[in-house]
Amino acid sequence: MKSLFKWVATPFVALALMLGSVSAAQVNQKDPQQMIIELSRVILPELQARAVELANKPAALQAFTEQYALPYIDTPRMARFIVGRSWRAASEQQQQAFVDEFTKSMLRSYSSSLLNLNIERIDVAASIPDGDGRVLIPTKILQGSGKSAEVVYRVFQERDSGNWMIYDVIVEGISVLVSFREAYSSDIERHGLDRVIANLQERNKDFK
Repeated sequence: MKSLFKWVATPFVALALMLGSVSAAQVNQKDPQQMIIELSRVILPELQARAVELANKPAALQAFTEQYALPYIDTPRMARFIVGRSWRAASEQQQQAFVDEFTKSMLRSYSSSLLNLNIERIDVAASIPDGDGRVLIPTKILQGSGKSAEVVYRVFQERDSGNWMIYDVIVEGISVLVSFREAYSSDIERHGLDRVIANLQERNKDFK
């Protein structure tokens, strides 16, 4: 599980880097491609200057991502998919507990990856229809080392607000959401949702 979180950190850290230069009020969430373009314009020197602090102080990193990244990621939707058929049988308290701990686990993954990432540019391609109210936004993340990664953000449109939200990231053809579900499903089936939540709470206890 630890290796999985480390592997999926890159696109979410890239998103945090995108968001470091803008506020929620400035981002156009009515157009999915424009949303990603606006988020990818500038990597703030401030974030680079705070890299050590954010990598070593979970509370500071959590505050940063809660302000700049989480407003654009539908973690409850991700959590429902990951838990799968056990979601409907879970109580509201269990559902919320899993959403909270899953979100913290994603944020924790930044700590081991933020210092190692040196993103120079993020190229955003045209959106691709992916069903009713859903599109794919292909991007290419270029790092200072010369390495690059093909990252596709899957986004959907909320019915009430009309805003577009990210709910999955496909890295080099592999879905982060599906990978999380595969990692958790066997534990949920064997040990139950409460046990999985308790294990997450134990791992996240220093990330408040």
